[in-house]
Amino acid sequence: MRRRQLSLGLAGTAVLALGSLLLPAQPASAAGPRPDFRAPWPCGEGRDYYHHSSEVHNAIDFNIAGSADLGTPALASASGTVIDAVPMPNSSGYGNYVRVDHGGGWTSLVAHLDRISVAKGQYVRTGDELGKVGNTGESFGAHLHYEQEADGQNMPIVIDGVALRYSATAARHTSGNCGTPQPLLAGSPTDFTGDGVDDIVTFTQNPEADVYVAPSTRTEFGEAKVWHDFFAPGGETPLTGDFNGDHKDDVVTFTKGTESDVYVALSNGNGFATATVWHDHFSPGGEIPAVGDVNGDGYDDIVTFTHDADAKVYVALSNGTDGFHPATVWHDYFAPGGEFPALGDIDGDGDDDLITFTQGTTADVYVALSNGKDAFGTGKLVHDHFAPAGELPRIGDVNGDKKDDIIAFTQGTESDVYVALSDGTTYGPGARWNDFFSPTGEFPYVGDYDGDGKDDIVTFTHNTEADVYVSVSNGTDAFVNGRKWHDFFGTPGETSL
Repeated sequence: MRRRQLSLGLAGTAVLALGSLLLPAQPASAAGPRPDFRAPWPCGEGRDYYHHSSEVHNAIDFNIAGSADLGTPALASASGTVIDAVPMPNSSGYGNYVRVDHGGGWTSLVAHLDRISVAKGQYVRTGDELGKVGNTGESFGAHLHYEQEADGQNMPIVIDGVALRYSATAARHTSGNCGTPQPLLAGSPTDFTGDGVDDIVTFTQNPEADVYVAPSTRTEFGEAKVWHDFFAPGGETPLTGDFNGDHKDDVVTFTKGTESDVYVALSNGNGFATATVWHDHFSPGGEIPAVGDVNGDGYDDIVTFTHDADAKVYVALSNGTDGFHPATVWHDYFAPGGEFPALGDIDGDGDDDLITFTQGTTADVYVALSNGKDAFGTGKLVHDHFAPAGELPRIGDVNGDKKDDIIAFTQGTESDVYVALSDGTTYGPGARWNDFFSPTGEFPYVGDYDGDGKDDIVTFTHNTEADVYVSVSNGTDAFVNGRKWHDFFGTPGETSL
């Protein structure tokens, strides 16, 4: 992460039966690999399911006895773009229904909804609410009708890795739709007031779409105030950066849906101005956006990792005033799907570089340096075991030498924090800098909150207490003095940085 130098001054629970099993043949399809579909209802909850002879081919109905599921959430079973959000009246028989395009020819559909919670063109993540379970259309009791389609053909349903049985006798499934994993956000500057100290921001990402900022006083975060009253509603990906070079960080949001617009709201030091479109198509669908100054001109740019088999990296440079230039490919293979991509100035030359954490069991870290003009160089292995699967990597200059280091939050029962320092070429051994910080369920981030030029760590508890804790860097070997800096900021479901 770039740092700036500022001058001072239908049935109940059913037992699986041997009733007549309907095992439809797999239709021929040229679609890509099946997405990792999750159950279309909340994590850990059970539903009875069945398929009857008059049902749509390969469709399955999910139900809680006695219409107890009426009004409960119907969720996206995989990430994608809403291509149909069709209310009553319509002639489909589905009642209120939503169809999501997951890419590769795959779609899914939920139907008979009581009401719809999304709009056509909106990007949704696994676990986002599509609507409420209902009894509309050709339905004879509240239930959740669900289909999976490949190239327009209904396919046998697989959710949570389980191929569901087809029978008129109800079976039961417990949802593994526990939401999208922590967002792939490794760090971005958050000095909104321009005083040289990072602040905190939270995007409510609900229909109100407010943006709150709590400025740092160097020893705590001050009162949270609304800095924007409509920015980055649900389904969008908000980030931060200084896009006009005035040393005050701004906010950016990637709409992700059909349009894939990019909006920026510039900071005036006390609030964010009206949002305007700075790019009309960037980082669509499941791509991973990031922010950094990749050409060293003092303006933050936008980067997107396609995060698929092609693994391309696109950059759109800021013009410093009102837009980003057309996107161009700066790397033709970096951070394929399953890896955790990021940006940071690894060698201290003022240009942000590419970083990716392979995670998994290998837990390698690769870097591709920016040439400051139009490309990132060849990827190079810079660490052979850091931030394995389940850990959350972050980027920041924790020792103040102007070279970004890598940080890993293990979460879990130990909740250790490890750091590997950059020497400008590679990373040294990982060392534990804190032995309990940001346990599972919290969201950790990085910034210089006390203004000493060394990045510190922050965690948002994201529970009903909504506390914010900070532990400051001693610049050598530890994050110290961990304590509460705010007692209510960043409630569940918000994106806090």
